Amino acid sequence: MSESANIWLVDSDGARKRPVRIEVIGGTFALYEQQRRSEAYFFGDLVYRGKEGDSHVFGLEDGIKDRPKWKLGFRGEIPAELARLLPEAKPPLLSNIGMLIIAFLCLAIVYFAAAA
Repeated sequence: MSESANIWLVDSDGARKRPVRIEVIGGTFALYEQQRRSEAYFFGDLVYRGKEGDSHVFGLEDGIKDRPKWKLGFRGEIPAELARLLPEAKPPLLSNIGMLIIAFLCLAIVYFAAAA
């Protein structure tokens, strides 16, 4: 893939978004930066993390030990050749507003239970 400007990476070494290039190798992929190549990762180990601005963000499944904590983002549309290999990009069950409503309901229950 040559569209490295639309694919970015944030890893545990730094908090900056860096452009990367993805090289698909069967059911795995490697990330390429200037003169650096990552280890091979399985597409099956990725989970969809949601949208961040205009980017779809993926990360490694949390249960995998000894894996770096990083976010892999695709600005705009996900390239067609990768879309079929990546997990389905679906919205989370609860949005931030939904979590806020649940928090206020829990607070109200605790408040009124203590007053009674």
